[in-house]
Amino acid sequence: MKKLIIAMLIVVSMVQTISAQDNNRQRMTPQQRTEQRIQKLDEKLSLTDNQKSRIRDLYADFYKQKYPKEKRKEAMEKLITDITAVLTSDQQVLYKKFQEEAAAERKKNRTKE
Repeated sequence: MKKLIIAMLIVVSMVQTISAQDNNRQRMTPQQRTEQRIQKLDEKLSLTDNQKSRIRDLYADFYKQKYPKEKRKEAMEKLITDITAVLTSDQQVLYKKFQEEAAAERKKNRTKE
């Protein structure tokens, strides 16, 4: 009986931990997500202040819209195209590679679930 209770307590604590991690991801505001993405892009691409400002504006416009699920992918592709236009040719090559790595990571995470 003791073993059963201990096992149940372990399961409950694991579920709570996983649930808390999911809630933390969902609580970021669009502005926080934007700043996080700009920071990652800056680390990879060494953005200028002007580029950061323009990309921040692109993300702000993107998040203002409430896209239905079937239109969101198209809108995201447009956002990526618009961001690419802000970058230099060298940065564009790195950005494309960064996008491919992120897509591979998302695909890998989906197969785990």
